[in-house]
Amino acid sequence: MKRNVILLVLLNMIIFGYFQLADLSETSGHQALPEIQPEKLKTLSDSQVQALPIVSSSSSNE
Repeated sequence: MKRNVILLVLLNMIIFGYFQLADLSETSGHQALPEIQPEKLKTLSDSQVQALPIVSSSSSNE
């Protein structure tokens, strides 16, 4: 019983270490997003929203 607990703890530590290393390798090239500046945000009216061009996503469905 004691041996099983020790083995499970070691297994958990190995799995935890594996996922920590995987996360570090994936995030090494990412940059932080810029902070949002609320004073620069602008609310569009309904007419301005309707005047926006329509973007089709048909190329992503191929």
